[in-house]
Amino acid sequence: MSMKRAFLAVFAVAVLCLNPSYAGEKMKMPDPKDHEFNTNIPTKFSGMDMTMSSEDAGNFHLYMSGPMNAKNAILMIHEWWGLNAHMKGVADQLGRIGYAVYAIDLFDGKATDDAEKAAEQTKAVDMVKALAKLKTALVNIKKAHKKVGTIGWCFGGGYSLKASLAEPVDATVIYYGSLENDPQILSRLKGPVLGIFAKRDKWITPEVAAAFEKGLREAKVKHEIKSFDADHAFANPSGQRFMLAPAREAWSLTLKFFEANLK
Repeated sequence: MSMKRAFLAVFAVAVLCLNPSYAGEKMKMPDPKDHEFNTNIPTKFSGMDMTMSSEDAGNFHLYMSGPMNAKNAILMIHEWWGLNAHMKGVADQLGRIGYAVYAIDLFDGKATDDAEKAAEQTKAVDMVKALAKLKTALVNIKKAHKKVGTIGWCFGGGYSLKASLAEPVDATVIYYGSLENDPQILSRLKGPVLGIFAKRDKWITPEVAAAFEKGLREAKVKHEIKSFDADHAFANPSGQRFMLAPAREAWSLTLKFFEANLK
């Protein structure tokens, strides 16, 4: 049995044990509304929890949504709030479009809506361990799906880039996350990059985004950079800085980017 088939066999058993409704599941055509930006924070979810592990990463959890037999997959990394209802809702929405979505939990089950606690749990993350989890997840996901992309917001935006540098993927989406501007390092990226930024961001400033774009250009990495007249975290409908128009446009760009590069 090939490595891919072995992974699928083990994964299928785990999925069927957790959620029998996945038995014999067939790919469904997405509703056109699934392509629209959704401002609703859900209370019910269509995915399931799963666990992965490796010697370096130990055991860690993910929320998986979408058809497990999807040709293409997305590794999703949460904001500093944690893997909360908003993030699971985004995973479900991408899953309904047809991707297998793996939303990794880098906070070991912790989630909050308090900024001070969010800062504390972000600082508590062991970067080496987090990268081991991301690399393990990508290695496993790549065994089961043809093409894989990453996406993350804020804390997760930075780790979306870090994950793609550690284990090359076919597409990387970064929403206002910490960046790298060294062309030599960025040249490790396999696929194109979509960077979503905010002109009023005081953390990932326009200057930081410009240096990142310059590094990508010098590294000859295909990329698309879009900066909106908004503040940090403008795409999160559960946050105080949310702005509908740029969030909607950013979502449209994200879907077009994945559709173009995860075929």
